[in-house]
Amino acid sequence: MVLAKVIGEIVSTAKVDRLVGQKFLITEVQRIEHESDGEKIIPTGTTIVANDPIGAGRGEYVLVVQGSSARMTDLTASLPTDGLIIGIIDTINVESKCVYRKDV
Repeated sequence: MVLAKVIGEIVSTAKVDRLVGQKFLITEVQRIEHESDGEKIIPTGTTIVANDPIGAGRGEYVLVVQGSSARMTDLTASLPTDGLIIGIIDTINVESKCVYRKDV
């Protein structure tokens, strides 16, 4: 599982039948780095295209699974997918300090 931020969307009108109706997002892998003034969320530059069955949007932090884990849900068991958004993050706490809080 990786921490990622949604940075874009992919539209593909021509695709295999099993993927018709699937939403694809571009996510950028993030890491948490310790700095003198606290922890920061830093982009790694690595991107992952992921199916989005839960309705994430641009700018949101999400949890992404890859490989066989992406095909272990009821919705994706028969899909040819290698990336799946499995959660939208509300907060990230490191050592009792809030690093990220989703605006409500």
